[in-house]
Amino acid sequence: MIILALLLPLVTVAAPKASLRVGTYELGNSFNRRVQAEKGKISSQRMWCHCADAIAEAILDADCDILGIHDVCDTIAGRREGTKSIIRLLQEKGGDIDGLILSNVNPNFPLEGPMANGNGILWRASRFELRDWGINWLGGIYDKPGRDKSLRYGGDKVSMMWVRLFDRTAGKEIVFASADVNGPTQYDHGEKVVYHEINAANCRNIISLMKSDIVPRGMTSVITLNSRNAPQHDGFKELNSSVWLDAYSQLRDEGALDEAAADGKDTPDRIFVSGASILSYAVLKKKYPTADGTLLFPAQRFPVVSELQY
Repeated sequence: MIILALLLPLVTVAAPKASLRVGTYELGNSFNRRVQAEKGKISSQRMWCHCADAIAEAILDADCDILGIHDVCDTIAGRREGTKSIIRLLQEKGGDIDGLILSNVNPNFPLEGPMANGNGILWRASRFELRDWGINWLGGIYDKPGRDKSLRYGGDKVSMMWVRLFDRTAGKEIVFASADVNGPTQYDHGEKVVYHEINAANCRNIISLMKSDIVPRGMTSVITLNSRNAPQHDGFKELNSSVWLDAYSQLRDEGALDEAAADGKDTPDRIFVSGASILSYAVLKKKYPTADGTLLFPAQRFPVVSELQY
C-alpha cells in the first residue's frame, strides 16, 4: 500500500481531446465584383456594397472556431473611408469574433494600406488568444528579419498569413494558416514560368516555411487553401503527401465524404491538417438575401468547414 501511494503521484491523466471546427471561405474582392457587374457578367446584387451583410451571415452560420478568408481587398478590410471591415460587421451582428487581416501589397510594417487578393483569419474571441502572427509572400519577400529568403521561385503577389493561437478549451497552442497559391505567369531569371508551375512552387514554399519557420515540432496546425485548380498540380499533391493531410481527400478515400462535398464540379477549397483527427468535411451551399432581398450565393465560392479533434 505504501508503494502504491508513492506511485500514484507519478500517474498523469491525459487531457481530454477538444473538438475544433475550422473553415475556409473565398469572399471575392470588391473591385472584381464591381467590374464583373458593370460588364453584366454577374448580378449587381453581388457587388460588395449589396452583399456584405449576406457574407457576414454566411460566416456566422458556418459557426467556425477558426476560419481562413481569401481574396480580401482593402474595402473588405475596412481600409477605405466609409467601409466597415468584415470583422467589425460580424461583431456588430453579435458574432464572438476576433481576427487579423494583413496587406499582401505593402511588405513594410505596420502592415497597412492597399491590398488586392489578401488573406485573413477569424477566430472565436472567447476561446482563443493570439500569441504570434506573420505573413509570407510566396515569391520570396518576408515580413520579419531572419526569415529564409532563399525561396525565390513562386508567386510574388500571393501570400500566406498565419497565426499561432492559444486554445483555452484545449489548453494548448495551434497554428492556423490562410494561403493563396494562385500565382500569375511570370519570369524567373529570364525564363518564362507558366501558371501551374507557379502554383506548384507556391505549395512547396508553404511546406518549407511551415516546417522550418512557423510550426514548432509536435504542434497541431491547419492550412486553408484558396485552391481553385491547384489540386491538378504537382505542388498540391506534394502538400497532400507531406505531414499535412487534405481533409477532402482523406475522407473521400475513407468513403466518409459528405455527399455535397463529393460533387467535384464546385472545385471546393481545401483544408490541410496536421496533428488532429479529421472527422468531417462539408461544403455549405446556402443562398442569402442581398440588399434588395434577392437570394444569392454571395461569395466567389462556397464556405467549406471541417470538424477536427485534437
